[in-house]
Amino acid sequence: MDFTNEELDFFQQVFSPGAIETGCKLKKHDLTVQTSIPKSIAHILGSSKLTLLAEISHYQLWFPLSLSMDEEGEFSPKLGTPEIIDIQGIDRSWRVMSPKNVSLHNEGTKQQVEILSLSSSGIKMRVNCPVKAKKLFENKDLEIHLPNQSQVKLALEPVRTDNNVLAAKFKDVAHGRDCLRKFLFNLHRSKYSELYKNLN
Repeated sequence: MDFTNEELDFFQQVFSPGAIETGCKLKKHDLTVQTSIPKSIAHILGSSKLTLLAEISHYQLWFPLSLSMDEEGEFSPKLGTPEIIDIQGIDRSWRVMSPKNVSLHNEGTKQQVEILSLSSSGIKMRVNCPVKAKKLFENKDLEIHLPNQSQVKLALEPVRTDNNVLAAKFKDVAHGRDCLRKFLFNLHRSKYSELYKNLN
């Protein structure tokens, strides 16, 4: 994605040293403008045209950012829920191990699977019956139910199997991706609260 000269001028003004006037001392933060989103997460962020990247320890938080103009002609930014990327080793979506009160449903029926890990891009689970597992991958009307009563409609694409443990990536997420992202972000923020304590 390339920015126009006007957009680049706007960012230069917004992020120039004199743009912030405050009486309190600010900690030094590095700010850079990047004109492309890494391909590995572009599909997860959906149609976001702008993103804001925050780096905390070995995590990258990619916030979808939208700008609107109010009645007075001032830009009003709105941050969405971030996608969390773990950059240790290789860039991949951060995953929570053994999430509590999360279940997989097939046509309204709770499936007898143990969810071992969950991210915004996939799931790892233990199943008792390989036949049932095969049916899960054939079904297009799966739902993940989250603790806050939110539901994520999706289909699964198998990645690997090992005995009764299956790994799959999400495809055709009909709705609920932002709910899943919020759920994961809140878990990350509570699990690693020390990383967030200096952020306001």
